[in-house]
Amino acid sequence: TGSHKIKLTVIGKAKKPRCFKGVETQNLPVYYFHQKGAWMDRSIFQTWFHNCFVPQVREHLMSKGLPVKAVLLLDNAPSHPNENVLKSDDGQIYVKYLPPNVTALIQPMDQGVIAAMKKLYRGRKSVTKTY
Repeated sequence: TGSHKIKLTVIGKAKKPRCFKGVETQNLPVYYFHQKGAWMDRSIFQTWFHNCFVPQVREHLMSKGLPVKAVLLLDNAPSHPNENVLKSDDGQIYVKYLPPNVTALIQPMDQGVIAAMKKLYRGRKSVTKTY
């Protein structure tokens, strides 16, 4: 339904950013990871899935009295590990990848928000043309 939102994840370059001086990263209202390029990579994604996503989803489902079963649908980005390693210990929370080249056709962001932005941009582009 989209009513359950999990804590955001932030990836930065520094292990202990200066802006968090005196604050432990585990006490932040987000999950913080560090990586040289500040990009998502397979190891961060796998750690996030097992240590952040699975526990939050499990807790939410149990609090609602629902069966602890969930599927996370993902595109096939290079930063995502193989499906086989993205399963909870009991196998009830797992990942399924969308087929290649269909992401833009079926993802709500691509269908709604990005399409609306493109229409607005194209509409303004002709009005604000400069020479």
